[in-house]
Amino acid sequence: MDPLARRALLYDFYGAALRERQRRAFELHHLEDLSLAECAEELSCSRPAALLLVRRAERAMEEMDRAIGAIAQHEAEVSVLHAVREALRQGDPEAAVSAADARLRELEADV
Repeated sequence: MDPLARRALLYDFYGAALRERQRRAFELHHLEDLSLAECAEELSCSRPAALLLVRRAERAMEEMDRAIGAIAQHEAEVSVLHAVREALRQGDPEAAVSAADARLRELEADV
């Protein structure tokens, strides 16, 4: 997965769990595309402090994902949906059902 897409997913899944200043620094830098100097001005801190806030936010979200695994789960779901769509495009509903059933068995095994 490309790093930009991964950061977006990390933020979608875990952004709300960040500390307020970390979340704001991440949003300013990655979502609003501000430079670190602009982030620092907005956050009333130094540029190195803004960088530290952004990096800590990224690290915190990566750690949460290692513990929870939401991105891997998301990727598995997307993969199944692609397989189902492709099977349906090829006029093979049995293959679509088979792909969905296999994923359901995996999910049921995790419970």
